[in-house]
Amino acid sequence: MTRPSLRLRYHQGTTAHASSIYPFSVQGSFGHRGTYVGLDLLAGGGEFCWDPFDAYASGLVTNPNGWILGEPGNGKSALVKCLLWRQAAVYGTGAGGRWTAIADPKGEYAVLAEHLGLTTVKLSPGGTATINPLAPGPAADHEPEDKQILRRAEMCTALVGSVLERALTQLEDAVVFAAVEQLTTAPLTEPTLTDVAQLVANPTEPMIERLRSSDRDLAAETSTVAYALDKLLSRSLRGMFDGRSTVPLRWDGPGIVLDLSAVPLDSDALPLVMVATAGWFQQLMACPGPQRVQILDEAWALLGNRHTAGYLQTCFKLGRTYGVANLCITHRASDLVAQADDGTATSKIAAGLLADSATKVILRQAPDQLAAAVTHFGLTGPEASIVGQLTRGRALWKLGGRTAVVQHVLGPSEMEIVDTDARMHGSTSSGAEAA
Repeated sequence: MTRPSLRLRYHQGTTAHASSIYPFSVQGSFGHRGTYVGLDLLAGGGEFCWDPFDAYASGLVTNPNGWILGEPGNGKSALVKCLLWRQAAVYGTGAGGRWTAIADPKGEYAVLAEHLGLTTVKLSPGGTATINPLAPGPAADHEPEDKQILRRAEMCTALVGSVLERALTQLEDAVVFAAVEQLTTAPLTEPTLTDVAQLVANPTEPMIERLRSSDRDLAAETSTVAYALDKLLSRSLRGMFDGRSTVPLRWDGPGIVLDLSAVPLDSDALPLVMVATAGWFQQLMACPGPQRVQILDEAWALLGNRHTAGYLQTCFKLGRTYGVANLCITHRASDLVAQADDGTATSKIAAGLLADSATKVILRQAPDQLAAAVTHFGLTGPEASIVGQLTRGRALWKLGGRTAVVQHVLGPSEMEIVDTDARMHGSTSSGAEAA
């Protein structure tokens, strides 16, 4: 017995009409501008390319800043290192290409630095390498003196406020600013934080007159600031940021890596070290030159209090002015807001930094972290579901108002640069996290 069948006429139509048979099956490409990252799984497996400056130039995003989040072992650092490696190949390095500055709290960018020719400076408490965050740098000849004073004063205020764990009084803030202003306008070629501490402890007559206070009254009311600076210089920043720079640097080179691995990740000193590092980087970023990429790994450390969070916010706001793309790396969205109590000025700054960054790259998050990712990154229900099921090397990219799910593709020659499992496999080579 023959099985009955239904015969229908073939449908004929133009390609313009036929495309509507399966609507919304794939999204449009993000374009070919930028460096190759991998495959866009929402665009039928097409190529996905990205660059912070090209994305801004094309109108895809409104600023070059971004956050990259991912649990250890899911491809976070491998993605960052490949982006830097490929950008160097596409755009070049140094004065004619891109300049890269990396704050490396875990000491895992050594291999990448070697391949790109980046200067590596290893800082440690009581060590011999010293970086002066108040050094004029190459920006001195190009930036108005008033801006130098404001930037230096903001950094010093952030450091002091972090040590005191409170907001500075108006007089304390004024004396720090007056000390920085006097040092900037003085004939000193390279003022240091030690010079600031000495002026706060022993203000000059012009400072006393400007602050409309007697020598004795001023010393009494600002003694806590002097003690805070002394703690910074004798303990937290000792040997790293307390004197003149001892490391010769090529301002026109490809970039620099500051290895901060000697400072424990869970110590109170790490946020202070990160602020001083960012302050020193700003001396470089403010001068005319090539486009710059600033990588701040373990960026959660800067959101521990209002002063350091506010300083990071300042760095982000200056991104477009100085031609700097700030990329911050951390593990979880909850890490960022957990540094401060809900409803405080610090938590609002942290939430604003996340919301205002035009590029967000989210690798796999644990189930208990999805609510925080939804809250702080504005994920939809389907996006949150995707983030919870991402495999190694796969990430949800949010660029402005568009979304992509990208599988990062590693080349064979890049494995050495990104591998941090070398010791787990019995290899003696060092590398960067493949996670």
